[in-house]
Amino acid sequence: MEYSFFIYDGVVGVKLVGDFLGHPEEKNLIRDAKNFTKSGLRDFVIDAAQVNHMNSGGLSMLVRLYTDVSQHKGRMLLVASPEQLSKLLKITKLDKVFTKAERRGEAIQNLRLSKKSA
Repeated sequence: MEYSFFIYDGVVGVKLVGDFLGHPEEKNLIRDAKNFTKSGLRDFVIDAAQVNHMNSGGLSMLVRLYTDVSQHKGRMLLVASPEQLSKLLKITKLDKVFTKAERRGEAIQNLRLSKKSA
């Protein structure tokens, strides 16, 4: 499990790579993301295109991130979720919670446009 952050025009991008199985080191992702929300960067795009597998522990990590972002009046979009993750979201009915986009650029543009109209 690996992750990296980038910032583009006030939107925090998070790229996830590998297996997300709820390991203790995934708490580092939440901690690092909270540093962004505390500093005022509240909109997140989660790029899951390179996630091999995610179980309920990894899904819990996404929910905790979503909760933190929401509590700071931010928004979070999920990009390019693999079929396994899409099925998991559907089974847990979290597909109704997470807004999805096909591409990272599309997600960033959606967040930027909705921020201007707010």
